[in-house]
Amino acid sequence: MKILDRRATEAAAEVQEANARSVTRALVVDDDPDINRLVVMRLKTRGFTVESAVNGQEALDTISDRPPALQPDLIFTDVSMPFMGGLDLLAHIRQMDLDVAVIMMTAFGSEGVAIDALRRGADDYLRKPFERDEFQAVLERTVAHLELRRQNTALRLQLDERRRQLEAELARAGKVQLELLPHDMPHLPGFDLAAACVPASEVGGDFYDWQLPDDGILRLTLGDVMGKGMPAALVMATARAALRAVASEAKPEVAVRRAAEALEPDLDRSSSFLTLFRAHLDPPSGTLRYVDAGHGLAFLRRSDGSVEELQPRGIPLGVLPGTPREAGSVVLHPGDWLVLYSDGLPDSRPDSDIGNRTLADVLSGSHTAKEAVDRLLGVADTSSALPDDLTVIALYCLK
Repeated sequence: MKILDRRATEAAAEVQEANARSVTRALVVDDDPDINRLVVMRLKTRGFTVESAVNGQEALDTISDRPPALQPDLIFTDVSMPFMGGLDLLAHIRQMDLDVAVIMMTAFGSEGVAIDALRRGADDYLRKPFERDEFQAVLERTVAHLELRRQNTALRLQLDERRRQLEAELARAGKVQLELLPHDMPHLPGFDLAAACVPASEVGGDFYDWQLPDDGILRLTLGDVMGKGMPAALVMATARAALRAVASEAKPEVAVRRAAEALEPDLDRSSSFLTLFRAHLDPPSGTLRYVDAGHGLAFLRRSDGSVEELQPRGIPLGVLPGTPREAGSVVLHPGDWLVLYSDGLPDSRPDSDIGNRTLADVLSGSHTAKEAVDRLLGVADTSSALPDDLTVIALYCLK
């Protein structure tokens, strides 16, 4: 946090310096002493601090190794001079990346040279001999453009610093969100459990969780908040907390109902909804009692390779508040798999028909839940950014 504060302070100082530096310094480069004195005089009468040089090389020697605050704001330079002409001087100035506006002074009838200079990075030009009104117009136009450019640079500094701060905050939020996911596997005699969550951005709306209270019943949850990014992540954290608060409920339908009562006012205000699969597993009997609240992405792969859809299915939390949700029940036998996943898995391959049968076949030959999760994640197309958060849970009934 201190590093971010220091960077913000430094960026603010740079912005203030850029804004405070008004256009007050000028350098006149011309080998004609009369023209040189004339331009110097006109600039001084308008309040500028003015230096002069007789050719491009002398001008470079004058401004080399100066700090930015002491560099000229404007350079008036003739095109044709001994040792180094104006076009070569212009090239050096642009290579040095100085924050300076360059006005080329050309002989009357040499508009082609002036146009070439503009293409090479000059800001404007004056034709000799120039009238007072023409000089004033070019000066005012160039000063206005330079001030606008500096204001835009200052704004970009502010925006870049704000972007860096937001990226750092998102990275910290993503780290916190990952820490909220369970890392220690519960001790489940006769079962093997693994899960993974891959957010589409720094933070996401998917989550999984499990608890194993003193009654020995595993509470297993997979949730998917509508949307992604920070709004979904905020709703996700709230949903996780609400579901953890009802971990002591012995029946999943009661736990979901109580969580819905707590969450639905917030879901309504945020115009969001949450799909949820909540399951309670009794390891000794292998009985799995569950509620599917609009999730629908869950299946059993039996030891013989057959696939069973899990019914019944209800509606998501946040849709039609107060709707009761019916529980289902199955029994897992040795060699059976329970697989839960979020829609980020099929959405990652929109050109493929990824369904329960396809995913069940991927599990063939898996010996551990961790291996199964890795295989399921391997189905996703990770060659580009994920379109949605991706979560997978695999529960294996050991043989």
